[in-house]
Amino acid sequence: MVLKKPYAFLIKHFRLIHLIITAILARVAFQNRDVYKYLKRVIVDTTNRYEAALHINYGIFIYIIIALILCFLISWLLKYKDKPRTLYKFTIITYVIISIFVILLFSYMGTFNNVVVEQKTIRLYRDILTIVLLLQYYTVFVMLIRGLGFDIKKFDFNRDVQELNAEAADSEEVEVNTQIDTTNVMRLAHKGRREFGYFFKEFKVYIIIILVVVLGIIGYKGYNYLSVKLKVYNENEYFGNRNILKIENSYLTTFNNTEYVIIDFNIHKYGIKEQFNIGDLVLIDGKNKYAADKNKCYYFNNLGNCYKKQFVINDEKKYILVYEVGKLSNKNIYLLYTDYYDDTYKVKLNLKNY
Repeated sequence: MVLKKPYAFLIKHFRLIHLIITAILARVAFQNRDVYKYLKRVIVDTTNRYEAALHINYGIFIYIIIALILCFLISWLLKYKDKPRTLYKFTIITYVIISIFVILLFSYMGTFNNVVVEQKTIRLYRDILTIVLLLQYYTVFVMLIRGLGFDIKKFDFNRDVQELNAEAADSEEVEVNTQIDTTNVMRLAHKGRREFGYFFKEFKVYIIIILVVVLGIIGYKGYNYLSVKLKVYNENEYFGNRNILKIENSYLTTFNNTEYVIIDFNIHKYGIKEQFNIGDLVLIDGKNKYAADKNKCYYFNNLGNCYKKQFVINDEKKYILVYEVGKLSNKNIYLLYTDYYDDTYKVKLNLKNY
């Protein structure tokens, strides 16, 4: 098998690669600017915090990783040609730090639905994001200059491209023997290990930082998944995203030789008023599941108004739901609320006799 060295290809597409990096980093800066404008709106009016989910997008890290890989390739080329590569080291380190900050920012924004936003904290994030945007604008500008090849004395990149001097050796063919030879395989393995050792020593700081960021993202996503999926709410705690609920009281009573569970709950939402689907709120008793029975609710209307397709609005309203359970078999009784397709909340009930 015959392969070619990639240096000539990188030199030939030098400006194009920089323009691609520019476009990617501009996309990242645009999204961060959108988050910055959103934080300013929350500072002015905290009710805007319920829109946080619309501005949290972890897909931004895909763009950052692609840009860093391209910067690494250019840095590798310049090292081969013994040219300065400070800009690319600066870009890699800067965007690794920016990635860490964005992870922390998204984590903070993810709490907006459940906590009161403190002005001091959100202003701090806004101010840091301002500095981050300035760094991004600078990097995008410099990459654009290099991509367009402007002959500015400070950069003088037309001359840099010429001095890279693509030679025949940069794209020479390298013959690779496809026949398996154990001795050669072991020799190549040892050689690869040595070269990887040299590579690791050269880029140790960048590799460690990138690994920390990747592991941090995986750890955060895992923690977020477990904290949401496994968290159990108690009565008088708010939960939900599309609709925000709070179970104030829960009762167990017997009527006509049948047991019923009555849920006294508050509900409100932000945005367009909608009806609440009571099928999203399921009573769990061990392996048994029960749906609310709106036809039996009037038995207990002395405890409150039955929910029957009233519109949920910004103002918090109190309703009751009734579950016919026959005979409860488990002391640990829960409500399971499905807010979205895979976004569920579990609430432990403290049943009172009624």
